[in-house]
Order: sequence, then structure tokens, then C-alpha cells
Amino acid sequence: MDPCAKSLLDGIIDYAGLFPPAELPMDEAFRRFVGHLSSEEGWMLARFVCPVSRLEELGPLLTDTDTPHPPITISALGHRGGTLEEYLATVGRESAKIVTFSTRHSGRAVVDTVEVGLPETGGVAVAVNQAWGRLTKNGSLQLTPFFEVSLLGDWRQRLPAAAAAVRDTDRKAGPQNRVGLKIRCGGLEEEAIPDVEAVAAAIATCRAIAVPLKATQGLHHPVRQHDPDLGATVHGFINLYAASVLAYVHDLPVRTLIEIVAEVDPGSFTVGPEHFAWHDYRASADEIVAARQTLLTTFGSCSFSEPRDDLKNLGIV
Repeated sequence: MDPCAKSLLDGIIDYAGLFPPAELPMDEAFRRFVGHLSSEEGWMLARFVCPVSRLEELGPLLTDTDTPHPPITISALGHRGGTLEEYLATVGRESAKIVTFSTRHSGRAVVDTVEVGLPETGGVAVAVNQAWGRLTKNGSLQLTPFFEVSLLGDWRQRLPAAAAAVRDTDRKAGPQNRVGLKIRCGGLEEEAIPDVEAVAAAIATCRAIAVPLKATQGLHHPVRQHDPDLGATVHGFINLYAASVLAYVHDLPVRTLIEIVAEVDPGSFTVGPEHFAWHDYRASADEIVAARQTLLTTFGSCSFSEPRDDLKNLGIV
């Protein structure tokens, strides 16, 4: 395995088999996750994504299943929407469920990230700050919340406000208790796919304010391509990581990040022994590691075999 490919792909996928379009039953999703962990390419997996509301359902499977690398790391998917008061009350209840689950299954599983939305009404800055406090017990728990901002519709006003709130809370949390931003890159219909400008802007924004980013949905293929089932062009996860890594290394302008996110030619990307590149912009293995720790961390996918097989077909794995 080339060092740059290993740095780029190590623990890159959060497995979300419980969610559409796969939408597997809990036992089947977890069985597949454990099977993939045990496979030759299991090093590419990071977490099992599970709604907070279903953690109790997951518990017995942890007890009954031999896992290759305990403890299993989990990203808990929380509630989103509602008024600010409803939102914070729900976050408080979900925080209690996470603590109970982690205590009960200590040594077998650990929830190290939580993905939460934002309220439909109320101040974003207050929501992020207070939700972080409730989820992490004001920083006493090692838990990284990723707050989701929509890149659809009027994202140009929504993105800066959410990013500023995450930045301020991240600075308050300190280097050992990060706070990040989450974006969705697709869905079950064409209207759920954000424009390349919005995705590039999210990467550029997180680069500028130095907060981690997580992406999810619609990233089944490495390189941007036409999806005949959707009848639309879908985003590629190699595109996003190239934009993120190269933005981190070269401080690229947004217009260049747009070009990278929009790239449809797999031959424009190089993952070799000495560098990961898009055209003439390059990053070393050490720079890739630093970029992934600092900017785009993991992406969620309801399939592991699909991105893995595509990477094999491209000769990257």
C-alpha cells in the first residue's frame, strides 16, 4: 500500500448501513460492519453510525458479537429541528442516553462523535454553545459534536452563521475537545444534491476558521460522475478530500476548490507513493494526515463495498 493512499484512506468511512438507501435492519447492518472490519480493507473503516434513539437496540449485539478490534467506535446521530427550547431539551435527553450506553458497554464500544442538526428557529450561536455543553458536560466528556448545516437553498447566509457558531464554541472547547461542522452531499433525489459551489465554500470556510468537517450522504463513488438511477451528477469523495487536503496545504482560493469538487476525470487525481495530487497541486503523506486531522475527517456511507470496489477499480487500493 502506497503511503499516500494509506494516509488518505485510513479510517475514512463511517459506516451508515442503517440509513437510506441501504436502510438495513440493525442486526444485519452491524453484522456487515463487523465483517468489513475483519476484511483485508477493514482499516478504511472508522465508526458505526447509529441514531441515539437506537443505541439500546445496538447494545445486545455488542455483547453477542465478537469484534476484531474492540472497542467499536460509534458516531451517534442526534435529533435536529424544532424551536431552540425543544432542541436543547432533546439534546439533553440524548446526552443522558449516550452516557448510559457508554457506561454500560465500556470496553466494548465508545461513542466518540455525535452528529446533530440545528434548530429551525432560535439563535444558532446559542444552540451550538449550549448543545456542546450538554453533550460533553461542559468539556468533561471526550466527545466531538458535528453540527449539521444545510447546503441547499439559501446556504450563502446559513453557512457563515453556523460556521461562526462552531468556531466560537470550538475555541471555547479547546484542542482536546473539538467541535465540527457537518454537511450532506446528496440524498435519494436530485434536489438533495448541493451545488459544487456550496460544497467548495464549506471546505474553504472550515479551512479558514480551522474547524473539522464531516461529510455524509451521496458519496458512494470516488470521483464525481453521472448517476443513472438519480438522473443527476453526484459528488465524489476523492474530489472532496483532494479539495480539503490541497486547501490545507496550499491555501487555495474558492474558485480552485470549485474546480476540484467539479472534476469528473479520474485521471486528474494521482494517489502515488510520494504524493496525492490534482493536476499540479500536490500533498505528501504527512500533509495528508495533518489535513485529515484538521479539516475533512471522515465521510458517512451506507455502503462499504461500493466505495471500496470503486477504489480498487481505479487502482488506488
